[in-house]
Amino acid sequence: MKISSTLAALVFSVPLFAACGISQPPDAGDTTPVTPVTPPAPKVRFIAFGDAGRGNDNQIAVGAAMAQLCQLKGCDFALETGDNFYETGVTSVTDAQWQSAFEVPYKDLNIPIYATLGNHDNANTQIGEGFNNAKGNFQVDYTTDAVNTTKKWKMPARYHAFTAPLNAAAGTAPIIEFFCLDSSPLTATIPNLTDVEFNYLTYGPTQMQWFQNGLMATKAKWTIAYSHHPYISNGEHGNAGNFDGTGALPFGTTDGQPWKDLMDQSACAMGLDFHIFGHDHDLEWLKPTAGCNTKTEFILSGAGSDVRAFGDATLNEAYFQQDMMQGFFWFEVTDTAFIGETYILKDAKLQLDAVGKPMPSFTRTVTK
Repeated sequence: MKISSTLAALVFSVPLFAACGISQPPDAGDTTPVTPVTPPAPKVRFIAFGDAGRGNDNQIAVGAAMAQLCQLKGCDFALETGDNFYETGVTSVTDAQWQSAFEVPYKDLNIPIYATLGNHDNANTQIGEGFNNAKGNFQVDYTTDAVNTTKKWKMPARYHAFTAPLNAAAGTAPIIEFFCLDSSPLTATIPNLTDVEFNYLTYGPTQMQWFQNGLMATKAKWTIAYSHHPYISNGEHGNAGNFDGTGALPFGTTDGQPWKDLMDQSACAMGLDFHIFGHDHDLEWLKPTAGCNTKTEFILSGAGSDVRAFGDATLNEAYFQQDMMQGFFWFEVTDTAFIGETYILKDAKLQLDAVGKPMPSFTRTVTK
């Protein structure tokens, strides 16, 4: 077929890359600068709550509020600070309380929940004396048991560590390393001195050495320990070494001195960034105390269900504290900034601002 000279000129004047569907390269004379796109800084977002395991309306309300906030602001996981099941823990991985005091209240909170053990989780009586520490092992077992169908409960060991972001690429330095500590054997109000596995005289030093080694080896920008019992608190139980006004005792764990010793020689001596805990049923963000160091801050999140009044609101200096109201903390952390917000429920609902957004009662930012 003969192609006219006009048509041939049109066809062959089109550059080969355009005919093949390839974009034309920029004009060599184009000096318009190309602005590089900076990827957003990695961040970790999580909530902390505790003393929640009642299976009552208060716990359900807090669970719904946390799910609501996480949907709006984002949450990667949660920390639960102990007393997960009142009054005497669970007796098996099929105990009915797994549904009533965990799965049902947090049915809409679709994130991993890393829990630690409290004194009521290891108790034989209503007072939560912490005498039967072997009970806590059922909560470890539930983590991997087939009955745990949602897989949101996370307690791989009584004390353990994990890093965040949870799914960081191999070789990437973590933003945070979390150390889950088991304070109950070191604080029992009725210690079981015949319990070989959980005797505080051996269990305490072994756990402390593990914690010290972890703090020395960590590559994370921030270090956070979470436990049930406080180092310091303005709540009903008070400070470790003088829990419930017992004073210093020559032996045993009622005053919490073995727990204080562990924290003094690890968290305090080695510059832990934050300690998050429960035991007292209120909300506190306490300043560093001279008895520990000038760095470690203490965050009490124990208002996940039933609440109570402070013991002594002036015992330790606070950035923020609130008693007699349900609530929890939300955190957002990058390599250089740790942001914490406190959310309080009123009439079983999150408090909202003028445009209907959840309103924190307190915000604090710590930078590195």
